[in-house]
Amino acid sequence: MSRENPLTVRSTAMSATKREIFKVTNVICRFNSGSGGPPRTVISIAHAGRGFWEAELFTTDYVEPQADRLLTDQFPGHVNLLDKLAQTTLGSFMMASGLWTSFRTQLIRGIRPDVVHLHGVWSGFLAAFAQTARQHGIPYIVAPHGMLEPWPLTVHVRRKSMALRTYQGRILRDAAAVHATSDGEAANLRSLGLTQSPIFVVPNAVDAPPDSVHPVKAVARPADARKRLLFLSRIHPKKGLDLLLHAWAALRPTAWELAIVGHGELAYVEEVKRLASKLKVENVHFYAHVDGDAREAMFAQSSAFILPTYSENFGNVVAEAMVRGLPVITTTGTPWSVVAERKLGWYVSADLHGVKQSLVELFATDPRLLIAMGSRGREYVKANLLIEAITPRLLAMYQAVLQRQCHGA
Repeated sequence: MSRENPLTVRSTAMSATKREIFKVTNVICRFNSGSGGPPRTVISIAHAGRGFWEAELFTTDYVEPQADRLLTDQFPGHVNLLDKLAQTTLGSFMMASGLWTSFRTQLIRGIRPDVVHLHGVWSGFLAAFAQTARQHGIPYIVAPHGMLEPWPLTVHVRRKSMALRTYQGRILRDAAAVHATSDGEAANLRSLGLTQSPIFVVPNAVDAPPDSVHPVKAVARPADARKRLLFLSRIHPKKGLDLLLHAWAALRPTAWELAIVGHGELAYVEEVKRLASKLKVENVHFYAHVDGDAREAMFAQSSAFILPTYSENFGNVVAEAMVRGLPVITTTGTPWSVVAERKLGWYVSADLHGVKQSLVELFATDPRLLIAMGSRGREYVKANLLIEAITPRLLAMYQAVLQRQCHGA
């Protein structure tokens, strides 16, 4: 599905009057480095609020199939963490109950936030916080993070349909606002007809890479070395790895290698590897999830980036690749139409023909042109999607919610 570009940040003037610091409690189920984009988004939101709002976090360290490094050390505020693995439904319930009880205890003691920001859906953990906030008259915002997009709604249809008719539907109906990350996601949310609350479009902020990271063009590579195409994301059915492997097998490039970096549920990871073996693809290498310096090295050693996803409400990693100077390939399953509009790479249909054609063109493009694409992408992200560019829009959302609360809306 083609979407209009939602990523040009519209300016929002901050109030020139003296600011009063307010408190935002963020609630998210998992806060591990392998949990995808949402934890990094929550960290960016908290950093964006410095001087405007105080950030607090309620979370757990639970993630499947394994626990990775927690990102809580990067959160600039108080962290309420239940660091207990929950490999069972009972364990998950106990973790949720523990944090929910902690939140209720704070409220009883008069320690209360001005706004609760819920990140994700389909969770009794989040439902408990929504109910408690509602009971205590605290407005809450729901950020679905793509979980209500058309593609995810085709998975576990009965279970999700029941949730939308019951607890999840009520969470959305009673929300003070809904936080979408693109115009496309906002339109999809409105089309579901589940809420009449205001929907604010605030793109995810992107951190600038470490000062030690140089543009990709500065990385020295032997003249006869293969160029690397990087996929770095969760290994999940919606990410389009089946399309990528079939396209790669059809083209069998000799001058390029493909690095698939990340992890997911063990059964699906093995399924992807079996597909690669069945197709007898060459120059394709699988790597476990990486973080920190190892993650930066993956970007630095690559010549281009690909996310051939079927569905993405934002796709943080696309912006992360761009700000590091990589040309990108992604699909119309994402909101990244700016990639085509500004010649930052390739923006293609989420099917085999689209992915295959993008690879054909990538392989035929002069390296100097790839560098130019990467440079334009880096400048675009720096101008539009770094934290300081997103702060005004987050502030406007929070202020609108607080003002509605004051007026009893």
